[in-house]
Amino acid sequence: MGIKLPAVGPGVDADDEGDDEDLPPAELEYLSYRAVVEHGWDIDDDDLFDKAARANLDDDQYGRVEIDRDETLLRSAEANGLKWGSQCRSGTCNACAGVLKSGEAEMDMNLALTDEQVDDGARLTCTCYPESDRLRVVFNAFPLIADDDPGRGREPPAED
Repeated sequence: MGIKLPAVGPGVDADDEGDDEDLPPAELEYLSYRAVVEHGWDIDDDDLFDKAARANLDDDQYGRVEIDRDETLLRSAEANGLKWGSQCRSGTCNACAGVLKSGEAEMDMNLALTDEQVDDGARLTCTCYPESDRLRVVFNAFPLIADDDPGRGREPPAED
């Protein structure tokens, strides 16, 4: 037969799909939605991340880390000691929602966000992988995503 099936089972690395190309890590610049609300910033400001850089925020609210391209944004954040909101870890809720402000990132599963929300930058960080060298993400944006009228004033959940 001329059909080549992928190898599956114990001991088989799912990432070995003929990709001989090792991509360098991506840079993730992150900002907490709570910090956006607390400082009265507008999430649509072009200079939002510049404001955050000048605000001397704690590392759990703003910073930059290198992330593996074969890890989700959520797992990469956790690997860097960050605590981002999450629940299902399978793309079926929106507790891990973030807003991609720049860069490219694709979700491999999304059962919680509308096409319009995705077009506006919403991503489920539990199923989202970096596609570009640099990303800017507002994390813990569940209150913004959950609100019908993209809720600039809605209070985000407490961060641990």
